[in-house]
Amino acid sequence: MKGEKTRLRIAATSDIHWPQYQGLFIKALRQLPKPDLLLLAGDLVNRGNPGSIAPVFEKLKEAKLECPILACFGNDDYDSIKDTMRTQGQDTIQFLDDELVTLPIQGKQVSIVGSRGVLDQPTFWQSRNIKGIKDVYAKRLDVLDSLLEKAKVLSRYSILLTHYTPTFMTLKGETQRAHAQMGSRRVEELLKKHSPMLAVHGHAHHGVPKVKLNKVRIYNVALPLNRRIVVINQL
Repeated sequence: MKGEKTRLRIAATSDIHWPQYQGLFIKALRQLPKPDLLLLAGDLVNRGNPGSIAPVFEKLKEAKLECPILACFGNDDYDSIKDTMRTQGQDTIQFLDDELVTLPIQGKQVSIVGSRGVLDQPTFWQSRNIKGIKDVYAKRLDVLDSLLEKAKVLSRYSILLTHYTPTFMTLKGETQRAHAQMGSRRVEELLKKHSPMLAVHGHAHHGVPKVKLNKVRIYNVALPLNRRIVVINQL
């Protein structure tokens, strides 16, 4: 109809942990209506297994989605395989690692900030094995602040894509004492400050699928939780 606004169909999922949830992922792809944008919120493979990378990309190619596919890295997408994932997926997926990209989609300029995310409290493993991990998260918080500000200037349609949860609100159902090692209230403050159109994350397999923080809709798109690829219809 004349004057009707075009809605963006944004699809999103995470925590495929190939091969752990490969059957569920393949089924979800078959049932997915054609999206305008697909977001993958990390943990595409299980425990940094480089042999699991190619099958994920192959299934995405077979789906013939014909839309941009953007991803961030999860904690199981180890740093040691990031370059391999970028190289093998270069014809299929654009990875965002504390980066911002703006794409023309359905006549709109859509800005996506992608990052593994921030933990308010590093895990025991991270504290023992990653030197200066608290500084890493502090610096990443500053980077996300800057990128979200830039995204807001570039486009009215901005999205924060992270693996770790950008709020404790979607962690209801997870062990409460682990919340600070799964997400960040500090990132939540950035959402309040910058009010992106959407925030999309994974990681919380037993959390809450969707919450609203002021005007920001936050989606936990973890595949084990939703049992499908989440479809978000957004102006």
